[in-house]
Amino acid sequence: MTKRRMIAIGLLAAIALSSAFAANTPCSGKKGGVAGCRNGAFLCQDGTLNASKQVCTDAGEPTAAVRQTVALVAAPPATQTRGQSAAAPDGGLPRTAATFAKAKKLVYERVYFDHPRTLYCGCAYDAARQVALDTCGLQELAGNKRAARIEAEHVFPAAQFGNFRTCWREPARFAQCRKADGNTLSGRACCLRVDPLFVAAHNDLQNLYPEDGYLNGRRSDYNWGMVTGGTTYGTCDMRFDGSIRRVQPPVAVRGEIARTMFYMRDTYGFRLSRQDRQLYTAWNNQHPPDDWEIERNRRIKEIQGVGNAYVEAYRRL
Repeated sequence: MTKRRMIAIGLLAAIALSSAFAANTPCSGKKGGVAGCRNGAFLCQDGTLNASKQVCTDAGEPTAAVRQTVALVAAPPATQTRGQSAAAPDGGLPRTAATFAKAKKLVYERVYFDHPRTLYCGCAYDAARQVALDTCGLQELAGNKRAARIEAEHVFPAAQFGNFRTCWREPARFAQCRKADGNTLSGRACCLRVDPLFVAAHNDLQNLYPEDGYLNGRRSDYNWGMVTGGTTYGTCDMRFDGSIRRVQPPVAVRGEIARTMFYMRDTYGFRLSRQDRQLYTAWNNQHPPDDWEIERNRRIKEIQGVGNAYVEAYRRL
């Protein structure tokens, strides 16, 4: 065999091996990589399931809620409840609001209508959604316009679950996210336009809480955790450490935060680190649901058709 022929055979073998490797790599190419697991299969960033025979295993594998096609929230049926997306089949995604504006309206008018208190510091607010800072020890924020208003807070930050999606990282790849003037929508705006799974998670009432606008802004997309020192405001023991992008919530709400984080992981397949899982397990075990958390979950289940199992069937983990 000539040297030239041996080189040619070697190149062909390398190409074949490379193609085989690509074919066996879950969610490769235009699928954008692996977003998570769905019943043992790989869930790709473009919302499809990979055809690979490999088994996907992950501690945060989504439940039956994500095993339905993500398109189920795309087209509302004729019988939908006003302000909600399409009803999910049994075991499907929650019937979340089609827009964030409608989700907020449901939070204020259907869930918290007789419980006008913020999550973190327990501030009271009125029908105009103006915060009474003296009811929660935040008088030092008086005069701050954002502190005086109520906003809807994502306990599991949208940036954290959005950052793993192609529409968030590369909005220019989507024709629907490119403007006529050549500019591109932000990652959040793009995902709200093209990604039904992101829309459902973003507008899920289980993850939305009324909060003082200033604290909502200070929390940003920081991780939950324990903070030594940090910045506090008034008598509310919520600690912020921007140097490590971490926030320590008040003791009274740690269990509720933990159960919300676990719900979002299980429902949408979002990943939590081992450290986060250990922390939330401890918080869940130390702080069981109180009467309001149970009632809140009941009201949300009436609206969305799916409750938080960590509240409904509470147990130590």
